[in-house]
Amino acid sequence: MTHFSMKARHLLPASILALGSLAVTGAQADTSLNIGAVPTGTGWFFGISEGARVISANTDYEITVRETGGTRENAIRLGRGELDLAFTEALVGYEMYNGIGRFEETPNPEARLVYWIAPSTMHWAVREDSGIETFDDLNGARFNPSSIGGGGEYITELVFGILGVEPDFQRMRIDDAAEGVIDGRLVGFSYNGVPPIPAFTEVHSSRPLRLLSLSDEQVTAVTEELPFLAPTVVPADTYRGMPEATTMGIYMGVAANSSLADDTVYEITKAYWENQEQVAASFAPADGVTPQTVIDNATFPLHAGALRYYQELGLDIPADIVPPEAQ
Repeated sequence: MTHFSMKARHLLPASILALGSLAVTGAQADTSLNIGAVPTGTGWFFGISEGARVISANTDYEITVRETGGTRENAIRLGRGELDLAFTEALVGYEMYNGIGRFEETPNPEARLVYWIAPSTMHWAVREDSGIETFDDLNGARFNPSSIGGGGEYITELVFGILGVEPDFQRMRIDDAAEGVIDGRLVGFSYNGVPPIPAFTEVHSSRPLRLLSLSDEQVTAVTEELPFLAPTVVPADTYRGMPEATTMGIYMGVAANSSLADDTVYEITKAYWENQEQVAASFAPADGVTPQTVIDNATFPLHAGALRYYQELGLDIPADIVPPEAQ
């Protein structure tokens, strides 16, 4: 079971990119589609690939997973028509659909949600020997807010702004940040991913880390301002010897443009959910995610083809996520 609990939708307002041209083949596949995922070597790349595998094996579509820089790049490429499907997250979907935030100059009102895969979990970690025990202690400290241009960096900036925390942000890739923590140049680093995140496990074995935990008051302040985030618990001993920590999570999934044929998206959605237990068996964060999860946590309209499948299940679909073309 996931440790992610999402509050009710109604949001205002992060990432599935792609693998390195990994083709997931299906029996007698006669139509090729691509999905923009994330960098290879990440937990999400595997989760995206598992979904592509079950769809390819149970439809006439062959899904090719392409490595990309992440959800923001995927959203831009989806808007340009360079991708058939795009790994996305709740905040990215909301912003690209509405043309706000990072997508004010590159709106995509044709973006549509197909399904959520699983929640992703923010990690804010510091060296145990740094003397930092709370978020307030980060003021003025050299801290990496997550990989440059990634959803984790954006979420960190938003959350820290609400908390009034102002570190001396050191922007770099996660592998460089991990080195900086180990050699003492940084007090800590952050990342939005599926725990246990390998970089945190590796650093922790060399230089013990502490996960910063949000107080109840901080959780309330953040979720009131950013309702697309929800309290998430990183269980004790996810990283050896660490106590549990309360942080924030956000749903990640797959989007398409409204121009992708309704029948195609219907078949993809149906194949995914009818075989979702296979995904969850090999990608644990997907365990417990259901079609109802999609409806409860949608931040932009459903694709008409996906909508048809969810309606067939008898789900009650709120009017604000029914796409214009299906009204």
